[in-house]
Amino acid sequence: MKLPFDKASAVPYYHQIKEGLKTQIANGALKPGDMLPSEQSLSKQLEISRLVAHRAYRELVNEGLLIRKRAKGTFVSPPVKRDYNVAGPLSSTSEHLLKAGLDPANTILAQELEAASETVARSLQLPPGASVIHLRNLRFASGLPFAIEDTYLPYARFPGLLELDLNNRSLYAELEKSYDAHPHEALDLLSVGAATKEEATLLGIHKGAPVMRVERCSSDLRAAPVELTYSVFHADRIQFVARMRRDG
Repeated sequence: MKLPFDKASAVPYYHQIKEGLKTQIANGALKPGDMLPSEQSLSKQLEISRLVAHRAYRELVNEGLLIRKRAKGTFVSPPVKRDYNVAGPLSSTSEHLLKAGLDPANTILAQELEAASETVARSLQLPPGASVIHLRNLRFASGLPFAIEDTYLPYARFPGLLELDLNNRSLYAELEKSYDAHPHEALDLLSVGAATKEEATLLGIHKGAPVMRVERCSSDLRAAPVELTYSVFHADRIQFVARMRRDG
């Protein structure tokens, strides 16, 4: 197994490994059931610390892309059936909290320009390596940690977002006001995972505690992608409700 890996890159080693594996899983180079090299073998191959390989594998296990089998190894998870039958109004996190009678607030942890990974580029319909804005956002609901969001937006379309103070402001409202970019439709993929050490610290929970993970890709009225967001929600502070009806 070969991974794109650059020791001179400013991108953390574990993140390069993680994104490289995600790309190979997405494009079929790694198939469900395929066994990955051991952490020790991968660390020797890339000449890095075993802890770096361990973190990359662990985060992919938490995201449901890899599974560990005791005394056997680490494998690509079996495919998950995706069902898109649930439909409802599209709202931002701030709008969602306001509707629930809670006071939304947010702290921007990172606001930076970076090269799009293959996964991000594909979702935003950009060339590989295109410049994207990465926003890492800690959300609060009435003063309590609620969610961590990692949002990616096309830099060419929203260059001014790098200079804006987005603390305690709705991103959707800013996109509509400053760029006339109205998120109109979104696909949310939900999964359950375990909090990493960093996520646990930010959300005020124990490492390994259950969290809700949501991947959202939204598009505007012209069906052009607006944003790709990975959210990690405090499991005790959110519920997703689906209303269903059986025909006949």
